[in-house]
Amino acid sequence: MRARTLIGIALVSAALGACANDGETQVIPPVVLGMTETTAPAYDDGQMQIYESFLPVPLPLRRPSDEERPKGEADPYPRPPFHLAGDTRITARFTLSNLEDKPHTVELLIDPWNEFVRYSPGVVVGDEETTPNFSGIDRFFVLPPLGRVEGILTPDDIQELATDLGTAMKLDKQPPAADSDFAGPALYNRAFNIQNRSSRFDPLLAPFIPSVIAGIVGFDLGLRTYEPAKIAVEVILDVEDLSGDRVLPAGDDTRRVGRPGDTLTPPAAPMR
Repeated sequence: MRARTLIGIALVSAALGACANDGETQVIPPVVLGMTETTAPAYDDGQMQIYESFLPVPLPLRRPSDEERPKGEADPYPRPPFHLAGDTRITARFTLSNLEDKPHTVELLIDPWNEFVRYSPGVVVGDEETTPNFSGIDRFFVLPPLGRVEGILTPDDIQELATDLGTAMKLDKQPPAADSDFAGPALYNRAFNIQNRSSRFDPLLAPFIPSVIAGIVGFDLGLRTYEPAKIAVEVILDVEDLSGDRVLPAGDDTRRVGRPGDTLTPPAAPMR
């Protein structure tokens, strides 16, 4: 059984700061996601339980007008992207909080969207265990009793996230041979592995990195544990408009790109 459960969450969608058309930075009020100790497991095979909580977080980026919508080809995208990774500079500052008087190991998950698809990692079901595929950003933290851990995702991290999603789209469009050692989710997980950086040459992934990188327009924020836990994460996003006309002014949500309808999930591991 798998499900995505939203518990104890709050999202404020208005943006603060000056008009984005001036190329300035917008600071989006905190995005808060929580999980309680009564959350039902998202996965339970009788031996292992996985507890998850997710929240969609759209960025204040605008849709193109019909005249602006790019035409032509830009593999692996269905058309050239309007939002390029270099159009914005995004920073995410987060605080993980343990609301119980005992330690917890927590995964902070971010699964990216571009204007075409959103990434949904899924799991690898094996004979002996079930393992979640890597999220776009997938980091483990040990939270002390009633403690907090703070961190930051830099613009380089978000740039890498956009590149990895483009790479996943290329893998989906031109997958390795079914009998290859790299069939199934192997290269997807290699691309999204925290140690991977597209700036360092990888002969296995290089053929799948697009020459044009679609920018991130939002993401699914998630928490994961392997035991019941009462935890929360607060994320503050800074979105800087480098092109001068991609980020919406504060309060203008009618033209927002929003969450794409198409989902990209790695294929199942091949049967051996």
